[in-house]
Amino acid sequence: MPRKPKIYVGALPLSAVPELKEWLQPFIGGKGPRGNVVMGRLGNEAVEQLDLLVEAGLFGSRSEAAAFLVGAGIKSQQDLFEKIGRKSTEIQKLRRELRETALESLRSSAKGSRGTGRNKS
Repeated sequence: MPRKPKIYVGALPLSAVPELKEWLQPFIGGKGPRGNVVMGRLGNEAVEQLDLLVEAGLFGSRSEAAAFLVGAGIKSQQDLFEKIGRKSTEIQKLRRELRETALESLRSSAKGSRGTGRNKS
């Protein structure tokens, strides 16, 4: 069953409440404007929670509310992201080493097959 869009009356943009904006800024793009667009599908419950934040006047849009929640989630899981970052760096290093080893092996193999002068056909 399609949901009817809600009409918001009195929802203020975040900029209308300076002290709230200052407090929330680190969660919604504290290092500059939010210039990245990310598309995603949310369940009804998640959308309802975003709508509650907008209806309460904390955010002027679902987009601002979602950016806040994503930022807060990242901040609350900082240890996880640090661990993942370290492992990702290790994986990148191993991939480079693997690629170099494979290329070296292919080069050696190619040099060896040219030097024999044999034709396999």
